[in-house]
Amino acid sequence: MSHQRVVLWIMALMAGTGLVDAGHADDAAQLHPLVGVVVSYLCFLWYRGDSDARGYRRSRWLSVAVVAFAVATIPYYLVRSRRDGERGAALMAYAAYLAAAAFAVWVGMAIHIGLA
Repeated sequence: MSHQRVVLWIMALMAGTGLVDAGHADDAAQLHPLVGVVVSYLCFLWYRGDSDARGYRRSRWLSVAVVAFAVATIPYYLVRSRRDGERGAALMAYAAYLAAAAFAVWVGMAIHIGLA
């Protein structure tokens, strides 16, 4: 699966989570652990694809950390895997990705509220 496709799946999942949360917050809370596992898996897929494309040797512990703490570990990976001139842009792109994920949740909620 391509990097872009993984990111699109994460965004779709975030929007779906927002949609369900807006309508059935109590029931949706039971789905959050499952959503967390799926997002962790998708983040690992992105990490594996990106590291393979860059020829970056993945360590076992970094792989575990990406699955367990993706939000905090991916910036570390980006700094380690990019050259000097690429690090800032990679971190800015990651910050934009996090903002887009939060926006996707909001869009899902807004869609539900608009349909209600």
